[in-house]
Amino acid sequence: MKYWLKRVPFLIKEKLLLKEIASHINHKDRKLFQKIIPLISIEEITENTIPEIFLNEFEDGNISNYEIECICRIVKIFSPAAIFEIGTFNGRTSLNMAINIGTESKIYTLDLPQKFISKTKLRIKSGEIKFINKEISGKQFIGTPYEKKIIQIYADSAKYNYSQYLNTIDLVFIDGSHSYEYVINDTKIALKLLRNGKGIIIWHDYGWNEVVQALNEFYQKDRRFLGLKNIAGTSFVFIKFD
Repeated sequence: MKYWLKRVPFLIKEKLLLKEIASHINHKDRKLFQKIIPLISIEEITENTIPEIFLNEFEDGNISNYEIECICRIVKIFSPAAIFEIGTFNGRTSLNMAINIGTESKIYTLDLPQKFISKTKLRIKSGEIKFINKEISGKQFIGTPYEKKIIQIYADSAKYNYSQYLNTIDLVFIDGSHSYEYVINDTKIALKLLRNGKGIIIWHDYGWNEVVQALNEFYQKDRRFLGLKNIAGTSFVFIKFD
């Protein structure tokens, strides 16, 4: 009996550990998926467009400096009137996109609040918790002259009511949860957001296994996504619907 009592705390920990292991074993993520989406250079998309870039402090979780340049070049040349970003983090990407859009253009950026970490509709990956567990989203654009172009939304992207934004967005940037379920869900939402079904969708982290899995499936199984391209030197996947 004494031995059992001493073992209780350890058994609880072991049970939690086994549950975590089982979730990984039972999920498709156990298979490593190879990138199959064709490469394209940023010059093929934007020619020699030169954007304005503000490279504030880099944090783990930010897109790379070259990716900042690429997305700003895309924003600069296509001049979207409305951008919807899924995954704000510290706002480094939001800020740089805001610098390169028109004075009347808007960026709507959605981020999962810290308090909803354990209440998400779909599965998030354990490695993402550190990026969610912060007091504030968008700290890099707060207090800048570009903040007025950016509307911060706090919500779970799988639960949020997008009705006011449907059919009104010109560019969607997907950089929220990298679980297979969220990439699938956010992509389906992005299609509904695009204005008259036309515009641009960009995904980040085509290299994370479940992101690769999800985007490969869209590329192989849905004819609408045959135009997917992986921008060389980045983990971006890009498509433009005309």
